[in-house]
Amino acid sequence: MNSKLIWLAKFKDKQTIDIVKLLLFFTIIFTLSINLFYKISLSGAYVNGLLVDYLIPKIYLTELFLIPFLIIEFKQLKSIKLSNYFGFLVLLLLSRQLCVPNTLAAFTHLIHFIEIILFFSVVKRDPIFKSKIAEEFALGAMFATLIFQSLLAIYQFIFQESLLKYQILGETNLKDLANISRAQFFFGERILPYGTTAHPNILAGLIVIFSILIIQQIKGCKKTIIALLANALLIIYLTQSLTALLTLGLFGLYLLLDKIKAQRTVIIFIVYYFFVLLLPFFLTKMTPNEDNFYADSLERRVTLNQAALTMFEKNMIFGVGINNFTLELEKYTNNSAYKEIVRFVQPAHNLLFLMLSEGGLLLLTVLFLLIKQLKVKHFYSKSMILLAIASLDHYLFTQFSGLGLLALFYLFI
Repeated sequence: MNSKLIWLAKFKDKQTIDIVKLLLFFTIIFTLSINLFYKISLSGAYVNGLLVDYLIPKIYLTELFLIPFLIIEFKQLKSIKLSNYFGFLVLLLLSRQLCVPNTLAAFTHLIHFIEIILFFSVVKRDPIFKSKIAEEFALGAMFATLIFQSLLAIYQFIFQESLLKYQILGETNLKDLANISRAQFFFGERILPYGTTAHPNILAGLIVIFSILIIQQIKGCKKTIIALLANALLIIYLTQSLTALLTLGLFGLYLLLDKIKAQRTVIIFIVYYFFVLLLPFFLTKMTPNEDNFYADSLERRVTLNQAALTMFEKNMIFGVGINNFTLELEKYTNNSAYKEIVRFVQPAHNLLFLMLSEGGLLLLTVLFLLIKQLKVKHFYSKSMILLAIASLDHYLFTQFSGLGLLALFYLFI
């Protein structure tokens, strides 16, 4: 019998509830990349008259499928056990958010985070997602996402416009030139493609991470792997994403270490040491004097990171509040160049600094205990792949799609 017919027969043999789970699973993975959302309220989302996107509480398209998925999986959710100590710290973290300047923004982001954690836990626990069919559903969703986002990105780059309106695909309005990322290519300045994500770096990160996850699942299919890598490099070029390129390089190092094994721990330690400790220091020393896009981008990163460290120094235990960095930014910035970047109100472009500034040592402790609770094997060696994004960007923590990418990364890597 044809292999496709065998697969279809196995699918039909599944219980109706399992079929619904698998279809929702597929849809959740595919829609994670679509930045389509409903704004709950704009109250409290302004900083000195500037509407800051990160402060807007939202309901994302993905949640329309994720919430029913979690309801169906209620039996698995009931089986989750938390230690009294961990539960107390989580409750303390939640209680702290009642005392932050923008409580709604804080709690909305925490709800998104909890949804993704529950999704991760359910997929890890439910036997249906350990089956071959579930693996094929996941691969199918990631392949569909790669093809869709890549073709859309190529269209946006060539024609320098969005394909359809935001309400249909969640595309950024590429005609809004004041807020759109651009770069200089050898044939002139071009608008960078966004796909249906919130930023070119997120698009490139999504393509690279999904490519990595697929490669890990289809070892041996050389032609497909070459096609995935070629496509990833194309999107990296079109988006000019350094973090995505470095992520691809770190994946290569991860594979190399997996083969040679010699001095593996030492090399991993050196990589962590560079990205977590040395890179932020180098950025402050590398700040150029030239007046151009790249110089401005570097200076902004340094300024935002310095503000994050100042926030942490003054709020070491509890931080300034989850998702409240942008609201508090002006109070903690002494940089003389700040007047030039005051309209660039964004989270710190360093995951560790951002989490420390927003949640303090309490959040960091909760995250360490959560990693232990979720029982992710070889967590630190796998996380090495994400160090470039974690050290130079923030979307893995601030964007719903970024949180979803994290969950899928640790589920399938």
